[in-house]
Amino acid sequence: MADSLDRELLEAAWKAMKVGDLSVVAETLDPDAAWRAVHDGPWNCEGREEILEVFSRNLDTGLRGTIEELIPEGDRALVAFRPELLRDDDRRLDEGIAYVVVTFRDHLIIEMKGCADRSSALSFMRGVGSGSPITPGPWRAVDDADLSAPRVSRLVPFVHVDDVARSVDFYRHLGFAVASAHEFKGRPVWVAVSSEGAELMLTLDGDPIEPASQGVLFYLYSHDLVALRKRLLAAGIETSEIEDGTPGPSEEMRVIDPDGYVLMIAQIEPRDPEARVRT
Repeated sequence: MADSLDRELLEAAWKAMKVGDLSVVAETLDPDAAWRAVHDGPWNCEGREEILEVFSRNLDTGLRGTIEELIPEGDRALVAFRPELLRDDDRRLDEGIAYVVVTFRDHLIIEMKGCADRSSALSFMRGVGSGSPITPGPWRAVDDADLSAPRVSRLVPFVHVDDVARSVDFYRHLGFAVASAHEFKGRPVWVAVSSEGAELMLTLDGDPIEPASQGVLFYLYSHDLVALRKRLLAAGIETSEIEDGTPGPSEEMRVIDPDGYVLMIAQIEPRDPEARVRT
């Protein structure tokens, strides 16, 4: 976890760099530390020695400046850095500020990642973005740091099916149970089902559904994907083989529900690689 010691090390390194003392910077870097630009490429630096070499060459062209904002979170910290001099390159600053996300391990810096702006830096720090710019819409920019802002807390897919009862029976094989239902003339026309943190609403629709026209892919997670697959096959429900979904889940399979909706089901926790079974 990034703590006060990590913050002190970070601030000391920036102050030392401002006066050209790279020895302090060297003490904060892990031997295998990486320095990555907003857009990855051959300009990235791998290893402490390469980072220090680049820092040494660029001390007079943009690495000196002041920290305007420092936000620690988990094992990372967002640094908003205002350079004293603008560099003659393609790096665009966000209102004169360069954003870097620093990652720590054992009180040493293991990665410095340049980000396009404050919003993408916050996203990268929280593991939900690449650090590249997010194309803004016509609305006012959101402040990701405002944790008190009103926000949604749940999202429940609401899908149209040909036969609600048939769909309920299918999803029962995945562990879902009926939470609430509405009938019309003795026939279920709307049902909400749930399984632990997974929720789904099913409603009657007489129009046939074409799998190719599905605009949303449903992702579900299982604590034991192999056992779930065996259970489905035993019930006569076809599934794909368990495959590697990298860069997504390392183990996942495809199941198609009675109306043609594609379900991707992934192993929720990584299993011992030696215990993985391809069935």
